[in-house]
Amino acid sequence: MFGFGFALVPLYDIFCEVTGIRIPIRATEAATITEQTVAGREIHLELLANTNNNAPWEFRPAHDKLDVSIGRLHDTQYIASNLTDQAITGVATPDVRPAEAGRYLRKVECFCFNEQEFAAGETRELGVRFFIEPDLPKHIETITLSYTFFVKPENFATNN
Repeated sequence: MFGFGFALVPLYDIFCEVTGIRIPIRATEAATITEQTVAGREIHLELLANTNNNAPWEFRPAHDKLDVSIGRLHDTQYIASNLTDQAITGVATPDVRPAEAGRYLRKVECFCFNEQEFAAGETRELGVRFFIEPDLPKHIETITLSYTFFVKPENFATNN
């Protein structure tokens, strides 16, 4: 059963990619980005944070909404706290809505690229550096960037 649980994550990712439900977000090298501000074009970026059931985290965006210029690099933060009295490791999965916008959102740096190790009771900011391609379709005026923060499965099994 434990092995089946691990198999669900990659199977879900494949299913989402094939059906277009969720487009995978990959790292973009900063050197490949050429900032090209689109005059007068800003969009609303909504930031959401979730934890899986019974996760011992407090997790939230530093800002719920940002107005961002298309074609420029931007930074934002999420704040995470380990609510336990022992060290734990977390992983985050991103999602972008509308799904079409995922093709135009490029992450240069993101806490979601790596596991996050927290000491007992530790709180810290987790950064995201992103770029929205200048050719984002005009009908997209709002993008929602959401993360779900999970306890790393092996860590959760040994700590409970």
